[in-house]
Amino acid sequence: MEIRRLTRSDEDFYTVMGPIFGSRLIEKQTKDRFYDDPAKVWFVIPGKGAASLLDCIIKNFWAVNDETADTLVSALVQEQKWLDGVLPRTYEDVFKRHGFETSDHRVNFIEVYRHEKD
Repeated sequence: MEIRRLTRSDEDFYTVMGPIFGSRLIEKQTKDRFYDDPAKVWFVIPGKGAASLLDCIIKNFWAVNDETADTLVSALVQEQKWLDGVLPRTYEDVFKRHGFETSDHRVNFIEVYRHEKD
């Protein structure tokens, strides 16, 4: 699976991300809204998944299946060794497989954190 790394300054950003930002299905699955904040870096597998980072904080995460989720988490870990975030509980097992610790946040969300030394 090829991952696109995008920021909102990329020429085709809204062509790639528009369907994700406008998807009520993704909003329903993640119980989250995705926004085009200026400093976010997006990792996208068009039609299959997306994740965003703001510094070392995972701000958004969506994947159609575990294989896509694994690919996205691997890309996030390659980008940043220290990661934290509040994410949909649906993806807890995937993040644990990648060495993240998790804790309860709310009914539908978990906190994830991974602090790897250089």
